Amino acid sequence: MDLNTASLAALTKLVGLESAYDLMLWRPYLNWDEVACVPGFDPGRVAELRAAGAHIRLPGDPRTLRDVEARF
Repeated sequence: MDLNTASLAALTKLVGLESAYDLMLWRPYLNWDEVACVPGFDPGRVAELRAAGAHIRLPGDPRTLRDVEARF
């Protein structure tokens, strides 16, 4: 799941509703260090996200744009 394009529902399944909103408010992410700046996401929690399959595609990455366009 790409943290920059994931839906609220998908993020909620991964981290819970309140944390999902926090992740969405701080988008887009360029790297994992930026995710670690989100309240409640210390390096340990970031490691859990990565282990669960979360990833970050850079904004403007053609693969990210394709993923977003496919949802509409």
